[in-house]
Amino acid sequence: MKQILVSIITIIFLMLIYFPLYGQTEKQLSLNDCIEIALRNNTSIVAAESNANAASAKLRFSRGNFLPTIDAYSQWQSREKKMYTIRFDELVSSRTSYYYQFQVNQPIFTGFSNYASLKQSCAENEMYKNRLSWTQQNVVLDVKLKYYNVLKNEQLLQVAEETLETSNEELNRIEAMEKIGSASRAEVYQQKVRMGENKLNVLNARNAVITAKTELNHTLGIDVTKPVELASIPSEIDKNIIEYDFDQLAQEALQNRLDYKAYDNLLTSSKAGVQIQQSAYYPRVSFFGNYSWWDVQFPQTKRDIDAFDSYSFGVSLSVNLFNGLRTNANIQQAKAQVLAVEADLEQAKRQVMLDVKQAILEIEKAKENMAVTLENVVSAEEDYRLASERYRIGAGTLLEQLTAQNSLTKAKVNQIQAVYDYKYAITVLDLAVGKLNW
Repeated sequence: MKQILVSIITIIFLMLIYFPLYGQTEKQLSLNDCIEIALRNNTSIVAAESNANAASAKLRFSRGNFLPTIDAYSQWQSREKKMYTIRFDELVSSRTSYYYQFQVNQPIFTGFSNYASLKQSCAENEMYKNRLSWTQQNVVLDVKLKYYNVLKNEQLLQVAEETLETSNEELNRIEAMEKIGSASRAEVYQQKVRMGENKLNVLNARNAVITAKTELNHTLGIDVTKPVELASIPSEIDKNIIEYDFDQLAQEALQNRLDYKAYDNLLTSSKAGVQIQQSAYYPRVSFFGNYSWWDVQFPQTKRDIDAFDSYSFGVSLSVNLFNGLRTNANIQQAKAQVLAVEADLEQAKRQVMLDVKQAILEIEKAKENMAVTLENVVSAEEDYRLASERYRIGAGTLLEQLTAQNSLTKAKVNQIQAVYDYKYAITVLDLAVGKLNW
């Protein structure tokens, strides 16, 4: 009895271990999963983050220009020969000496260069933040398009496999009809040729799925040979398709587009660069303080320190009288940079307008294509049904049936392409308007 009980417990234990493992399947990646992976692995984002961190460090440096600088210096020195000095009214000799010093410098007026540098650093910090976010949005766009491309090719593969299965069933039926004399041998070979073409279409569709997954892996920054399974998303399109107004979307794009904002930040930085160069015409005013101590013996008491220390403080003024016209040249160069950035900003604005317009046109085209392809699928299905029925009763030819089947397959392929073209266009429009979220 005890042996039986032990055996039952062992079996239950093994079932608890192996059954969950048997039931496990590879996790399907959702669109959000893919986006998170890409945002972690994409090298362009890593580079943009590094630039943003560098700009943030430069901003802290610019703020530090308003603070005082404090330096400390100490020295111990040993000589080959003795030196003589007066110490507390006594002549003493020593081969060693000790020295330390503290210095403080506080800028008071720098020709407004500190303020201009801070303004420039703030603008550059915002610029690199915007560039980082824009890079992230472009990566998200790429992931979405590659994700949709995989799903589209999987659906196209399904259509190809269904067509092949239908061709195989039709071949079996024609071969059976040939045996009873209702179909010719030529019709059998015609169907075999058609079936061979469908097999090639399946092979091409499978290769397209593999290629699409490989491209997605590359975008995600993972091994291109690693198999991935994607969670399907609804391919149906909302019947209440929104109408888009170009003027409204263009204004939203100029307010939201981060690449356009980055150019505006760059313009602010360039104008601050002009102010920095112009500050060379102004005098520099600063406060300084200095405290030092020197003796041939290491101090033992406060009296030793007080007897040999010294301090000084004051205000310094410096004026650039002539530097070989370098200041004027630097100002002209900075102003030229402003003009160049203004031109880039205008070009960026035009690009925003173009992106929005092209995205709207693509959406309109995709909407029309979806409507047409939907009607074509309904018509092709009915045409194939009638052609098959006519051939079955002997009122039609195999060529008519094959033509109808080919038209139906093309109609289904075009419908899938139109649906995903619309998804692509909507995603691109979200980026063009600056509203691509994840």
